[in-house]
Amino acid sequence: MSHVNNFERDLEYRHHRDAVFRRDATEVYSYEGTTEDLLDDRPQISRFIMHHLEAQAPRLRMLNDYYEGLNFNLMRSRRRREKHLADNRAAHDFASYIADFVNGYFLGHAIQVQSDKQQTQTKLDALHELNDIDSHNRSIGLDLSIFGRAYEYIIRNQDDEVRIYKSDARNTFVVYDNTIEQNSLIAVRYWEAERDDDEQNIIYNVDVITPDATYFYLANKVTNLELQERKPPEPHSFGRVTITEFMNNEKRRGDFEKVIPLIDLYDNAQSDTANYMSDLNDAMLLIKGNVDLGDDDVVRMQKEANVFHLQPPEYENDVGNMSEGNVDAQYIYKQYDVNGVEAYKDRINENIHMFTNTPDMTDENFSGTTSGQAMKYKLFGLEQRAAIKEGLYRKGLRRRYKLVGEIMGVNREVQKDELNNLVFTFTRNLPKSTKEEMDMYLSAGGQLSKSTLMSLVSFIDDPQQEIDKIEKEHEEEAKLSDERAYAPNALGDDDDQE
Repeated sequence: MSHVNNFERDLEYRHHRDAVFRRDATEVYSYEGTTEDLLDDRPQISRFIMHHLEAQAPRLRMLNDYYEGLNFNLMRSRRRREKHLADNRAAHDFASYIADFVNGYFLGHAIQVQSDKQQTQTKLDALHELNDIDSHNRSIGLDLSIFGRAYEYIIRNQDDEVRIYKSDARNTFVVYDNTIEQNSLIAVRYWEAERDDDEQNIIYNVDVITPDATYFYLANKVTNLELQERKPPEPHSFGRVTITEFMNNEKRRGDFEKVIPLIDLYDNAQSDTANYMSDLNDAMLLIKGNVDLGDDDVVRMQKEANVFHLQPPEYENDVGNMSEGNVDAQYIYKQYDVNGVEAYKDRINENIHMFTNTPDMTDENFSGTTSGQAMKYKLFGLEQRAAIKEGLYRKGLRRRYKLVGEIMGVNREVQKDELNNLVFTFTRNLPKSTKEEMDMYLSAGGQLSKSTLMSLVSFIDDPQQEIDKIEKEHEEEAKLSDERAYAPNALGDDDDQE
C-alpha cells in the first residue's frame, strides 16, 4: 500500500512533543523561606528563570502557535520524500475554535461585581470603566483557555490611577512559599532586550515584584542569567505581590491542549487527501503494445491537447495478409478509499469535540430549532468545565479586589475591608428561548412591567427612555384633543351674531 506523507512515522514530531510536553512544563514554583531570603538568593531566582525558559516557555509558545493556526505537525520545514509529488499542508483551526467558544460561553456576558454600599459601588464602577474591565476579563479568560494560566498586573500610575493590565503568560510566573496557604513571595516578568547577531547571547530585562517594591535587573544568558541591577527599586503600597495568577484548572492545562494529537491527525488526513487529489493529475500513462508515437514534436502537441493518438503496429502473416496489433493506454494512479477515509476524519472530528466538551455547530443536533432547555443538556459537559473555571476565577477576583482595596484604602477612597465582601455573578452566554420562559411565567399568573417587556426587544436600547417618549406622546395627544374640544366654533359664532 502506498504511503503519502508518512506523518505517523516522523521521529522529529515525537521528539518535539517529548521536549515540549515535559512533566515539569506546568510546575508551580515554590521556595523555602521568606521574600527577603529569596531576594538575597539571586542565583535561585536565576534558576527559576532558566527553568521557565527551558521547560515551560516552549509549551506556552506551542499552545499559542496552535491558537494562531501554526500547527507544528504541518508547519515544520520537512517536506515529503518524493520531490515531484504534491506537498499540501492543511492546518485546521480547531484550537482557536475551542478556546474562543469556551471563553465566549464562560465570559460572553460581563461579570457583575456588586457591593451593598452605594458609595463603594460608585467607586468600583469608575474603576471598571477606567480599565475597560469587561474586555480585560475576557482577555484573561482567553489566556486561561490557551495556556491554562493567566497573569494580572495592578499598578498605581503617575496620574494616581489604579490600572489593571494583563501580563504575558509566556514570560511571567509567580513563586509561592511552602505553606499550605501558598502565599505569593515574588512575581517575575522577563523579556528579551537584546540579542547578538549569531544568537549566542541574549540579554533579558527582568522585573521582580515583591509585596513592598519592584526590583529591576538585567540577565545575561552567557552568565547563566546572573541578575545585575538595571535601576533602583520602586516601592509601592499594595502590601502584596501585585501580580495575580489565574488558573484554568488545578493542573493549569489549556482547553485544547489534550486534543493536540487529534488535531494533528486531522491535519494529516486532510493533507493526505489534498495531496492525493493533486497527485492524481500527475498520474503515469501506461501504454501496452509496440507503438511508434512519432517524432518529439508530434508527442508534444498531443500532450498539450491532453490526447494521445496511438497508431497500432501492422503485422504480415505467412500468406502475405496484413493485420493490426493491439494497443491499449490507461493511467496509473493510487487507489483511494473515499468512504473509509471520510469516516476516519469524521471520527477524529467527533473525538475532538467530545473530549473538549465543545459542540460541533455543523451537527444537525445543534439546529436553530433546538429549545434553550434542550441546548443546556447538550452543553452539560461544557457547563461542568465552566463551573471549575468559575471557582478558580472567583479566587483570582477576590485577590484582585483585595489589592485594589489596599491601595485605594491608603488614599481613603474606600475602606479597604469594604472590597472583601463583593458579590460576583457569572452568567453563561447561552441562547435562550425567551418566548418559552415568558409563556411559562405568564401562564403561572405572573405579570411584567412595560420596562421589562421593552428590555426583551432587541431594537430598544433604553426602556426607560422609551417609556418617557410614550408618556410624552400621550400628553401631547391629550393636550391636542382638549384644544380641539374647547376651540371656538367659527360657524356657531356667526349664527350667534345673527
